[in-house]
Amino acid sequence: MPSRRRFAGLCSGGALGALTALTLGGGGDRAWATAAARTRFRAIVVGSGFGGSVAALRLGEAGVDTLVLERGQEWRTSPTRAVFGSQERVRGSMFWFRSVARWPGVLPVPVRPQPGLAEVSEQPHLDILCAAAVGGGSVMYTGATVAPSRPSFASLYPPRLSYDEFATRWFPRAVAGLGATVMPPDIYASPPFTHSRLWDRQMRRAGHVPAPALSTFDWDVLREELRGRVRPSAIAGETDFGCSNGAKKSLTRSYLPRALSTGHVQLRPLHEVRAIRPRRHGGYALEVRRLTPSGTVVGTDEYTCDLLFLCSGTLNTNRLLVAARDRGDLPGLPAAVGTGFGTNGDQIGVRSTLLDRTGPSQGAPCASTYFSPRAYLQPARVENWQWLGAHGLPLLFTLLLTVDHDHRGRFVHHPGDDRARLADWTPAKQQPSAHTLAQYQADVLSANPGLVTVALNYPAPFTAHPLGGCVIGRCTDLEGRVEGMPGLYVLDGSLIPGNVGGANPSLMITALAERAMAGIVAAGG
Repeated sequence: MPSRRRFAGLCSGGALGALTALTLGGGGDRAWATAAARTRFRAIVVGSGFGGSVAALRLGEAGVDTLVLERGQEWRTSPTRAVFGSQERVRGSMFWFRSVARWPGVLPVPVRPQPGLAEVSEQPHLDILCAAAVGGGSVMYTGATVAPSRPSFASLYPPRLSYDEFATRWFPRAVAGLGATVMPPDIYASPPFTHSRLWDRQMRRAGHVPAPALSTFDWDVLREELRGRVRPSAIAGETDFGCSNGAKKSLTRSYLPRALSTGHVQLRPLHEVRAIRPRRHGGYALEVRRLTPSGTVVGTDEYTCDLLFLCSGTLNTNRLLVAARDRGDLPGLPAAVGTGFGTNGDQIGVRSTLLDRTGPSQGAPCASTYFSPRAYLQPARVENWQWLGAHGLPLLFTLLLTVDHDHRGRFVHHPGDDRARLADWTPAKQQPSAHTLAQYQADVLSANPGLVTVALNYPAPFTAHPLGGCVIGRCTDLEGRVEGMPGLYVLDGSLIPGNVGGANPSLMITALAERAMAGIVAAGG
């Protein structure tokens, strides 16, 4: 067991900041000033989430002069302090430039607009939730690291992508890179995971045998929480807005430090890419807005590169590309860019148990998962979920992810405000997955006396797993090279055709990026 001092150091977030400084040289000297002011790089990676962190690491290992631009801040965790806000401690720092809080389970209270952790984009009939932070969605997600099934993979992805290749090479590489493991028995048996054990028992009564889910939580930190040595975070159900004590193995503890330690990669937080255009003699120029932690715009610069990797997430990659194409900045972009958007078939279900206790709190890591290929309207995966505000209430939460091939939207450019927005999305497109959830709930309730379904009322339908818009095999080749645009790559959720295939996106995005970067590095571009 690490000493208290070493544990605090691991959780402080200082390692990433120190590595960032190392890539720039010592603060205040001439080398540092020159490096910090440089705007020309061989490769620029936009975004530091799952795809961007993989791209940065593999470029750095290949000796490529690389800059990672991230619009969000670097959040340094603490073993004792509540660094992040939560559904119960609402702060402006939780949201990306919002004046009123908007999130499932959060009251719409006034907040100060600033470059906060999560963007809530209010699209027609749908809220799109996405991260804005160093480490991208890995700071906010619930750690579930799950692969699609073989039949789902085959039905959604181009035939030239081999499931066997992913199962034997890319999924294991991604799992190792992310540090994902299953929940140990001692944590599963602890009081904060009473809800997980009860969820599993109800599943087994319904004839479904759940399997342990791979997770990127740090079990040693959870053990310290259980012993009362650090502030409870993961065992209390904190996850949506990060774990303040570093209980989550976000990308700031895995891929990003490894990328920075190569000595060939720089990272610049609070740098927001606003536009892209080609350079006359090849490569790309980016309009980049510099922000302060309070949200003040302190300048706009032009950055240039030969190789541009867009890894800013489905929402922002589509915003950049659709606007660039329709403004005429990148007229050679494929017409299919912006199409194929989907919500991953995600639904959240709640049931109340009148006969069993759910525990004093509901721990955040997902303990168990089960995939049903044929029992319901759509093939579906269910995962043991949680609620921060449960506090002993007899409520059990399930995240359901369906395999949905049919319901898609597209992003269109609005010249009036020069923004790309979601079109062709209606509430009816989420009805099949909602019906699948209802069938699943009825299935479990029929085998478990004393259960009732609880209805959820959120401000609007939402997705935390937006996918598509620059779909692999349509807009790009199988390694993310955008058709007709030499030196332009996409490596994020927009590659995925609107649906992972009954799984959370993080593992698939990481594996796709690992495969793509291996090919790109081997080919020299």
